[in-house]
Amino acid sequence: MNVKPLVMAALAAACALRTASGGEGVLTVDPRAIGEILPLAVEAAGIFRRANEREAKHDAELRRKEIAEVPASEGRRHVIDTSVLGRFAFDDWGEIYIDRRFVTDEEMKTVKAIERWIAKWFPSETKRRNTPRRAAGEAGLPVFRGFEEARYQQHDRLIARLTAEFNANKAAWCGGTAAQASKIADLSPALVKSHMIEETGGNGPRSRAAWAVDPLQVNVPGDWGAEKELVGLRKPARRNEGTAEGNVRAAIRYLSRKGFWAAARPAADRPKGYFDGWLKALRRYNGRRDRTDTDRYYSDEYADKIVERATNPDRFVPIEIKLK
Repeated sequence: MNVKPLVMAALAAACALRTASGGEGVLTVDPRAIGEILPLAVEAAGIFRRANEREAKHDAELRRKEIAEVPASEGRRHVIDTSVLGRFAFDDWGEIYIDRRFVTDEEMKTVKAIERWIAKWFPSETKRRNTPRRAAGEAGLPVFRGFEEARYQQHDRLIARLTAEFNANKAAWCGGTAAQASKIADLSPALVKSHMIEETGGNGPRSRAAWAVDPLQVNVPGDWGAEKELVGLRKPARRNEGTAEGNVRAAIRYLSRKGFWAAARPAADRPKGYFDGWLKALRRYNGRRDRTDTDRYYSDEYADKIVERATNPDRFVPIEIKLK
């Protein structure tokens, strides 16, 4: 008796796919798919185990420094339960939910092989795999790895519209001369979206409330200066006053002025001043000069993470929070 078909049938019966958002559904896996994945099963199980161990060690080291990372979000996800690989999930791009920071280059070859298997056998669940992350959001904005949840795409169209307005009339937004404005590089919508995530992308109620109304945290009572009135704000009595559009518009004006000097006053107040670049503007926007666990200024690390996320949407750049 040829027992292989019986083994495959038994494996297929134990292997089902569930979509964890947009309604529960079960999809029986073709026995031929099980046959294809079997050679990777042992190796893949070891990769998942080692990646989890590395991640746990990393988290423990951060906790020792009284720091934690906001975990990656999970948007629409598809979960496979199988006796071959155990339980694992993939997203609409057909990419496995595994933190690639903790997977070696050699191990990634196996991960990519599994993802090719996913794309082959689950084409209707992985339709987005042909859409690059850098243009997968609304209005062509990126969907950053680890921030796929729908709420992170909420402001995409607003960001696209306001950055286009800024780039079309930089002098008015920065309060500078035409000569000063001519030296400002175009503001990338990806940079603004990444900046929002760094400011209010956490999972707690305070972050979520700010994300809805003041995602760039420009309109906060305890962080007020007269220069904010010059970008269209009034001193608030409490957090999250105003509208998302009004606050984001003010924040872009404020950030552009920070590119000229830390005071964030209109650029024309210093006619010979010049724009120092968006990286330096981000550093001044935050302004914290305490040291991080890597012995760098907080504002420098903050700005670097925003730029890295904006530049490399395929790489998960987590948000860090202090535990005390």
